[in-house]
Amino acid sequence: MLVNLGCGDRYAATWQNVDHAGSPHRKDVTVDLLADNLPWPTGSILHIYMGHVLEHLPYDGCLDLLKRLLPLVKPEGQIMVVGPDCQVAQLMAEAGTLEVTLDSLKYGADRWAGDRHEWECTAEKVTALLEGAGWTDIHDVGINHVAAFWPVADRRPQWQCAIAARSPQR
Repeated sequence: MLVNLGCGDRYAATWQNVDHAGSPHRKDVTVDLLADNLPWPTGSILHIYMGHVLEHLPYDGCLDLLKRLLPLVKPEGQIMVVGPDCQVAQLMAEAGTLEVTLDSLKYGADRWAGDRHEWECTAEKVTALLEGAGWTDIHDVGINHVAAFWPVADRRPQWQCAIAARSPQR
């Protein structure tokens, strides 16, 4: 199974598209990511894509979610986490090359319920979350090098981080 977790307006054919109940976007499954129970059996997921999701959850809740996802992923399965890199965005804003507001990347845009950021996302923080949750082979692939397989909405904004990791062998 391929899971597009927190799909938002990026519905991906052939993936199971998941979002929260308050999301106005098309989805296949509604899930509260902070709840204890996730609806997938152990070892049933091959790949998880999380595009601009983690920053919408409390930081401690992200660590818990990534830990709870780990046993659901097949050994050597992958996760791809894409989000704003607020450190890069700050540098781009200072250089006058940021095409969106820095505040929208730091705090969210409030376009719908839940469209606000709980913490300032960076590649370093995402990497630390994945490490703390037990994922392996964690590396920043760079938004320009995310394979077409992953349902990334837009690979052009250079203020995005793209962190890949694998489920450890059991």
